[in-house]
Amino acid sequence: QQIKVLEQSLGVRLFERSRRGVKLTREGDAILASVQRFMEHAQRLQVAVDDARRGRSDIVTIGAINSALFDIMPRLMRIARERYPHLSVSMVEMKSADSLAAVRSGEIDIALARLDDEATGLAIKPIISDHLVLALPATHRLTKKARVSLAELADESLVLFPRRSSPSFFDQITRACRDAGFSPLVRYEVSSDITQIAYVGCGMAVGLVPSRAMRFGGGDVVFRSLVETIDVVSIAAAWNPARRRELIPELVEIAADIGADREAKAVPLRAPAKRAKEIGRAHV
Repeated sequence: QQIKVLEQSLGVRLFERSRRGVKLTREGDAILASVQRFMEHAQRLQVAVDDARRGRSDIVTIGAINSALFDIMPRLMRIARERYPHLSVSMVEMKSADSLAAVRSGEIDIALARLDDEATGLAIKPIISDHLVLALPATHRLTKKARVSLAELADESLVLFPRRSSPSFFDQITRACRDAGFSPLVRYEVSSDITQIAYVGCGMAVGLVPSRAMRFGGGDVVFRSLVETIDVVSIAAAWNPARRRELIPELVEIAADIGADREAKAVPLRAPAKRAKEIGRAHV
């Protein structure tokens, strides 16, 4: 229904509809990204209207990357509803690369993403800190080892986040590889931990992912500790302090408390059973 209203407003057809299905028209293809943003805004507007009917008149929009949707948002939403009954919290999935611009433009109030330590004009607060582990295809030769050194990845194809997503995160990994004596061969760039692990499971590359991403692995992926320790901020919050909304820092503090609780309950990576005695204290 929303698409039909938009078509009437623009005076063009965005989709060709037939018995065989629906496909984009030339005009629809040209403005697809804008249409997707329109749909996201329309959905958030509907949530805001529904909440307003329930007496929730103050609106906060949070853009979150995939891992934050799992680790932070469920509890944050529950706590916010209980603590601030007048508040309507709207949530949208968003890539790290897009989140800072969205905060600056006012499209969202808080970004929960993989961010650099500093961003001009914005406040940044780490929410979850983690360390990297190695994700390997189940049949990879390095799965026989309890821990793997970075130098052993010199000839391996890697799947990583693009540098534009978080320059400091990307540079931290590539710098660690150079310190180990090689320049990493980044064969694929993807937007999420889940996609990284999927590429690894398909045997296309190996990956360096935050340890919390191990829950997304299946039988086709094996995780191993690194000899080196590479600590990372896997989720940070960004907001614009110039907007002077008292609720925003409070919500960020709630997110930080949730993150600290997640870190405290993190499960260490276990070594292969047949080598458990040999590695003893080796864990991440």
